[in-house]
Amino acid sequence: MASSTTPPAARQWLGIVALVACATLWSLNGPLIKLLNHAGVPGVTIACYRSLIGGLIFAPLALRRLGTLRRVAVGWPIASVATFTLMTITFVVATTMTAAANAIILQYTSPIWVFLLAPLLLKERPGRVEGLVLLVAMAGVGVIFSGNTDTSTAGLLVALLSGFGYGSLTVVLRGLRPVSPTVVASLNALGSGLILLIPVALAHSFGLTPYTFGLMLLMGLVQFTFPYLLFSWALQYVEAHRAALIVLLETVLNPLWTYLLVGESPPVATLRGGPLILLGVAGWLLLVWRRERARARQTPAPQS
Repeated sequence: MASSTTPPAARQWLGIVALVACATLWSLNGPLIKLLNHAGVPGVTIACYRSLIGGLIFAPLALRRLGTLRRVAVGWPIASVATFTLMTITFVVATTMTAAANAIILQYTSPIWVFLLAPLLLKERPGRVEGLVLLVAMAGVGVIFSGNTDTSTAGLLVALLSGFGYGSLTVVLRGLRPVSPTVVASLNALGSGLILLIPVALAHSFGLTPYTFGLMLLMGLVQFTFPYLLFSWALQYVEAHRAALIVLLETVLNPLWTYLLVGESPPVATLRGGPLILLGVAGWLLLVWRRERARARQTPAPQS
């Protein structure tokens, strides 16, 4: 990791490398979910154990900063756990129901929901140009749904719901900015895992074989917790809009890993509609960046 004596440019490059590594590790969720599901582990059990493992690892890091929760109203952490749980369970279940490429691409429709929810919850109103950019992403969603006639529509709808969960979580996390990121990560993961214990118990699906337990540990530690820590560290040196663009690499690597490790090819319709969604997301992120730069230029420098 970079030290205080490392030049700023070098620290930024280290941050970029960390973000690429983060996207690479996150993208392993596709094949790992497929392998666990093929071995008989239901999606809800996968989501539950992954969150519990991550939450237990984050908990010791969060204890010292737990007091930062007092800086926000109690509704924000509750909403954070709820939206994180929705995002997690719907993404995992969608990956068991449809192609991994569909699940990851449709999860990245999250900016559409940010666009719709931000005015209601944060009083932040996106501009018309951003709306046009997001229409491009919605066109991509239409291509995927219309072209996947041989795929379970239910799986595509669950994947789209994961995008709603991701977008809602993004809005809620802005409301939780005064709270330590490690506290938020621990709260979300542990809260999600505990909530999902209920349907796991009702389905009596706790059991894991040594093989699936090993895959579950790999997922909880390598695919979930470690990249989250990398992401948090990298954001100290790389601007948020650039970081968001870099981790879009996950949408390419997830189907690639799934093809190499499981042999699942991305549907043709997803190869056509996916780039439209990614173009819309990238355009939205660039517009946010330009708006922030314009705002920074208009802010007068402090007088000495």
